[in-house]
Amino acid sequence: MDSKLFSFIAAAISSLIWTNLPSIFSIILLLGASFLFAKQFIHLAYFFIGIVWMASVGHWQYSLQLSSEQTSKSIVVIGEITTLIHKRQEVRFNLKVTQINTNKLSLSRNIRVSWRQPPWLVQQGQIVKLEVKLKPPHGLANEAGFNYQQWLFSKGIIATGYVKGTSENELLQNVITSRQALLNKILNLELDNVAWISALTVGYRGLLEQQDWLLVQQSGIAHLIAISGLHLAMVASASYFIFVWVAAAIVSRVYRLHHLNLHVVAMVLTILTTFWYSSIAGFGLPTLRAWLMLSIAALLVVNNKNIKIYRQLLIGFSVFLILFPLSIYGLSFWLSYTAVIIICFVFWRWPVTKAGFSFTTAFSSMLRVQLCLTFLMLPIVAWQFSYVSIVSPFINLIAVPLVTLCLLPLCLLATLLLWVYPDLAALLFGWVDYLIGLSLNALKSFIAFPWASIDLAAMPFVVWAQVFIAMILVFLPNFGVSKKCIALLFLPFLSFLMQSKDTNWKIDILDVGQGSSVLITKNLKAIIYDVGASYPSGFNMADSVLLPILKSKGIKEVDIVIVSHGDNDHAGSLPFLLNGIAIKKVMTTAGLCREGYQFNWQSLNIDVFWPDDPLKYDDNNSSCVVKVSDKTHAVLLPGDIDKTIEDLLVEKYGENLNADILLAPHHGSNTSSSTVFIEAVNPQFVVFSQGFMNRWRFPRTEVIERYQQVFKQGHIPLNGTYTTSETGQVSFSLPFDSVGPIQVKTHRQDIYPYWYANM
Repeated sequence: MDSKLFSFIAAAISSLIWTNLPSIFSIILLLGASFLFAKQFIHLAYFFIGIVWMASVGHWQYSLQLSSEQTSKSIVVIGEITTLIHKRQEVRFNLKVTQINTNKLSLSRNIRVSWRQPPWLVQQGQIVKLEVKLKPPHGLANEAGFNYQQWLFSKGIIATGYVKGTSENELLQNVITSRQALLNKILNLELDNVAWISALTVGYRGLLEQQDWLLVQQSGIAHLIAISGLHLAMVASASYFIFVWVAAAIVSRVYRLHHLNLHVVAMVLTILTTFWYSSIAGFGLPTLRAWLMLSIAALLVVNNKNIKIYRQLLIGFSVFLILFPLSIYGLSFWLSYTAVIIICFVFWRWPVTKAGFSFTTAFSSMLRVQLCLTFLMLPIVAWQFSYVSIVSPFINLIAVPLVTLCLLPLCLLATLLLWVYPDLAALLFGWVDYLIGLSLNALKSFIAFPWASIDLAAMPFVVWAQVFIAMILVFLPNFGVSKKCIALLFLPFLSFLMQSKDTNWKIDILDVGQGSSVLITKNLKAIIYDVGASYPSGFNMADSVLLPILKSKGIKEVDIVIVSHGDNDHAGSLPFLLNGIAIKKVMTTAGLCREGYQFNWQSLNIDVFWPDDPLKYDDNNSSCVVKVSDKTHAVLLPGDIDKTIEDLLVEKYGENLNADILLAPHHGSNTSSSTVFIEAVNPQFVVFSQGFMNRWRFPRTEVIERYQQVFKQGHIPLNGTYTTSETGQVSFSLPFDSVGPIQVKTHRQDIYPYWYANM
């Protein structure tokens, strides 16, 4: 049975590397083949079933997508708000839609919308009627940073958008969930650390600020503020012992109940208690995974089935794949299961043989588990986040028992008392607030040390996988191979640490939505042209795109930031960038960004062609036009200039405008990219930096036709035109002072081409 489940799981996991879904015809063939091979090749049959299952799920998700008509105009939807919300000017929430316009849906669909200044207090559980403008799920696609589109897919969200402020919006049923009511009661206590208490008690992390998340990442305590296996295990343990004690007291006094198996009674009640606790956490996937594993283990114990732990893991994994197949496309799934596997590995490698309870044994076991978790999870965390926390093992040795044995029980007790004795509940939450305040101050002191964490350049998955395998082998007993041979597995990691000299220089035109940002790198040094937008919500392109990419490339300082002009979509994220990384020089049109200014950067020539006087023009036409070149290759960055400035540049510079790569002026607006300008630049590659389904419809059809017309005349290759909303980040590698070819990669087609991230 184990090998069959493993075959099914392996096939399902293989969907992570599919670039396309198998066709419906292929699925039917595989399903038929699985029946044919069921007797002679049973493992192959299970493998085919795994492929059929995940491919069917993928096609099912495709079928749930909205039609082009529903995304081209506003629609009216009716549904239930499923996200916890606290009062603020602009809210973002998930909506389980049951009706679109006048059509009632046989199956509900999940959408995610934002709403600026709603007329009533939006709460989880309310049934609402809203006029919304939606678009297919989409996210920025860059080599580093949060993959929002993949996250949406893993949550089953089929559209995103915003609520329009119209008379169609109506609150149909003002009924809130018990979880929302609990959050409201906690918020009313006005605690200093209410954001952390909300995360710990009800699993709501929407109140945590950017600096809070940075603290969580650097200290390695993310698992403590997400209600998951650790918390559920503590609740289950406490519940079991309480129920056994209470049931024993009752049964011992009632003769008719002597036949009851207290162990079974306590186990069933524990499952019910943990189910209630999971509901408080909103039935998040980490909580559901833990509850499912606990239920399977309890069911086996109740039925006197002695099944090894690895088989329980396989059964749990398979059941979760069937019930929640989309969850495997989210990072939290793999972090959780890897942590569980490591814990099982630790208890297998160092079993607890001493009978009875001992504080010394419990402490040594906890210490061993925590150290092994920290070190064995290190390659996975480093692969995903490009950093290693040195202080994390020491912090968790204190934080884990503090949270699980002190803060969590106090929070749960206070939660129960909120409904019957609110004054005592407020007192308990006050103690929790005080303890969290002390803990946060200690955490900040820990991570303030310069050696608290180490940033690493991004490395391929294969490299970190070899490191992980090597660390597992180190912990294993001797198996006939010298431990010295394990060091060979670390060689790829060491080779990546030793940066090889690259003579090429690189241009990365980043996907920053409706805006622009270009990263120019050579020898681990960088110039940035424009920084993208920032928004009232606090979301900005520096924190979400630029800083993660710089970190992944191992760049710790930026030589020059050139801001073409002051519009938000080009300059809005500058304050956040200045706060996040050291920058030697910022160039704007108020200073050095003027016509005729030239300088040399690592043997590359930087020429400013425009403006002559920024005060004579509007913001767009005063854009800083920059050409970066070596002896053979060049890139032209024109900002948002229109045709009038393009004509002046052609008249002034003529063939000097010639460049291999052109960032299309003004994102592809019809006011720019004149035929004369295109012919003068004569680019080999053209990139439109614009937002997905933007309201200006950039790049305009007329502009694309002009570029195509020049192509027909033999200037631009057809495959040399890119739009960041479709391709994501576009990366060029240019051989320095050499006539060699320019290498081009796009994020969606070459770097991360997987079907679930590019639906």
